[in-house]
Amino acid sequence: MTEDTIEHYRMELRRAAWRFRYRQRIRGRNERSGLEEGERNRAAEPCVLEAERSAREYVGLIPFDKGRDVIRALFLEGRTEAETAQSLRISQQGVSKWKRKSLEHLRRTLNS
Repeated sequence: MTEDTIEHYRMELRRAAWRFRYRQRIRGRNERSGLEEGERNRAAEPCVLEAERSAREYVGLIPFDKGRDVIRALFLEGRTEAETAQSLRISQQGVSKWKRKSLEHLRRTLNS
């Protein structure tokens, strides 16, 4: 409804995406260093998993396949609009349109 609401959901998706990417970096770092599974620091993992689950639930509320793909790529995978356009084989304007349409749908769905 308001720009504040849209920005709130954008921030939530960005936070979840950041946590997800952070967890992936830590996992990769641990794998490269050869640490055993039991030696890895898992203190923050439940919080990260919850944020990732919430973000994926939000993305799952989008009824458009292309919209879900765009939001997932932009916010959860941290890609740019140009990278997303290339991987989905649509124009960058198409990515922008799907992003706007999907976020608007999320905003309406979550506010009702």
